Amino acid sequence: MKVFHTEKGNEVVYVQMQDIIYISNEINIPIPASIFTKVFTGVTIVNDSNRFKFVRFAEKHEVEFFKDLDFILDYDKYKDLNNENFEKEVQKLVNQANEIAKKWNSMNEKEREKNYSILEEHEKISYMLRFLVEIDAVRHGRRFMPFPEFVKTTQKE
Repeated sequence: MKVFHTEKGNEVVYVQMQDIIYISNEINIPIPASIFTKVFTGVTIVNDSNRFKFVRFAEKHEVEFFKDLDFILDYDKYKDLNNENFEKEVQKLVNQANEIAKKWNSMNEKEREKNYSILEEHEKISYMLRFLVEIDAVRHGRRFMPFPEFVKTTQKE
């Protein structure tokens, strides 16, 4: 999950450790060195005790990097949705995942080798769905997130 904020006239982004680890371990995207060194100093272990921790990034290229990563959910996009609209967002992603799976399953081995990016896209959507569950839990008071101080959480009925 990511949260954008303006501080002293500059846009910054706070990103959870779990997302940074996902990018570095699962996605074939080069991570800017400044992000890498900010997070991975010495031995970095991410587990249930710190996976929701937010890391602040203030350099313009860092903010742009995270803006471009749609599969890392922007909390502000979902926090104020009513339950019906939230469910529509979830269903839209489920439909996309199902279409990708149908397309992948219809391919032969050779086609799959040429279209591996389709499988990666499915994985990104699955990742988004897993963390929409987390956002929904926050929205309904079932999960605590160590948000930066400026984030105001609202619970839905």
